[in-house]
Amino acid sequence: MKVVVLDGYNLIYRARHSVPRWHKENEHSIIYSFFRSLRPLVEKFDPDKVYFVTEGYPKMRLEASSEYKGTREKEKDQNFKNQKSQIISMLSDFFPIEVVRHPDYECDDVIGFLVENKHSQDDCVVVSTDTDFIQLLNTTENVQIYNPIKKNFVSKPNFDYVRWKALRGDSSDNITGFHGIGDKRATALIESTEKLKEFLDAEPGRKEKFEHNVFMIKFHDMSSVEHEFERSKSVAKWDSLKQNFEKMKFKSIINDKSWDKFKNTFIKLEQ
Repeated sequence: MKVVVLDGYNLIYRARHSVPRWHKENEHSIIYSFFRSLRPLVEKFDPDKVYFVTEGYPKMRLEASSEYKGTREKEKDQNFKNQKSQIISMLSDFFPIEVVRHPDYECDDVIGFLVENKHSQDDCVVVSTDTDFIQLLNTTENVQIYNPIKKNFVSKPNFDYVRWKALRGDSSDNITGFHGIGDKRATALIESTEKLKEFLDAEPGRKEKFEHNVFMIKFHDMSSVEHEFERSKSVAKWDSLKQNFEKMKFKSIINDKSWDKFKNTFIKLEQ
């Protein structure tokens, strides 16, 4: 079976940034951009199953560090928040796509579980620009990571990505690395067990900080909490979806030529 796992918020933000500046205030512009880009993605991979994974609260990481993701600004754009909510509702209500979330875990953890555990015997493609998913290339042979912006597959690193990033840090998640450690030196340390040990033992606290960073970056084991997943998968309701698109005036999607193409892209997922 071929499985496509979509990093939900990542794709919604991508749709937001693809909207021309003069259309950003439109109440449906992001929804239109999202669904226009979703169809060719699904068509490209021709999967048997599609997951759309959304965010939960990063409970364990925030308990370990209250500053986790503390540098990110709180979303204030109500128009964007409304459209994001509508996109998720439409996927849940009208599409044969499984929308998945765990309230106490991040989207990344859920995706990691789906690939490494739930579908370990299937061919999986994760669609996201988030580099954290590179760690899956170290741990499983059944996955590819597709970057929808660059339109290419991410190459497998020849080093342990989690440990490399634990040294390097991740400014986007407010995880501080080690002073003076850039990409090249982090790679050199990871490639030599002896050099890494020397570095971590050179100063008090380094080893503890390194282990803390590994915990923050590595996907968490969700095998014991799968039963707590919030799942939603609808029987496809194409007529209702088309009516919604008509109300939003998505003419280029629902015209005679385009609508059948749009609908037929997802029909395989109904089986």
